[in-house]
Amino acid sequence: MGARNRACKMRIMNIPSFPTKIEIFDRGYLIRTRLSQMRIVWPEQAISLAAYMCWPNDAAVRSESSVALRRWAEEWDAVPPRLHRIQHEWLRVADVHHLDYDIAGGQHQQQRGGPSIGKAVTLAEANARSRGTGAASFWKHWSTYKDVAHLVTAAALICADARDRVRKLPFGAFPFSAERILPFHIAMFMPDFVIAIALGFECWGLTINPDARTETPLDAETVWRIPPDIDVTSAAPMIRKIRLQDILVLNSRRAGNRGRRI
Repeated sequence: MGARNRACKMRIMNIPSFPTKIEIFDRGYLIRTRLSQMRIVWPEQAISLAAYMCWPNDAAVRSESSVALRRWAEEWDAVPPRLHRIQHEWLRVADVHHLDYDIAGGQHQQQRGGPSIGKAVTLAEANARSRGTGAASFWKHWSTYKDVAHLVTAAALICADARDRVRKLPFGAFPFSAERILPFHIAMFMPDFVIAIALGFECWGLTINPDARTETPLDAETVWRIPPDIDVTSAAPMIRKIRLQDILVLNSRRAGNRGRRI
């Protein structure tokens, strides 16, 4: 009975399935092709995905803003509300979620309760170089986007990869510079790629780490899950190596210090 009640509480995003099974083998080719074409291949999936990523907690705004997203997809002259600010907030959330993933994947902090969002926030704050990125700021953005953290992190990860690839290409190969590529563009041009990576983060984020306490990185009752019939094959994100200076930061962190959680 308890398991059934928990299942009823799951939130699944309303994103149309892709018409054919998608499995991504050549990530570089996909990035180059989609960015060079500058064409939204899967508009319905892209618009739905971006709407959840931008406004995970407000169904009314999400529905209204889908109109702006559709207009952007057709004309590229309408910027969704707060988009530039949302991009900044996404990157902070991606920092936290990916660092938590790296700590878990590298089996760090096993003697100190395992990985946790609090430890990832501490490390993200220590590595932050821009103003306004203290622990309170990370917690605030995490609170806003935690239920789409797997999607946001996937888009940010692909965005960083795309920027690196564009920088290495001859000048003029693309109609824009690497710095102009944003996670929002990745979600719109490559929703299938974002979903593939996000499936990997989602699977990990809903699995209890035996070295951690009982909580999972993603809240099983509130996280926006990717539809099981989406027809995209999961792609596991690469685990990044935690640097020595990062380990020192984690080891010096006072046990139980979660910072100012908002």
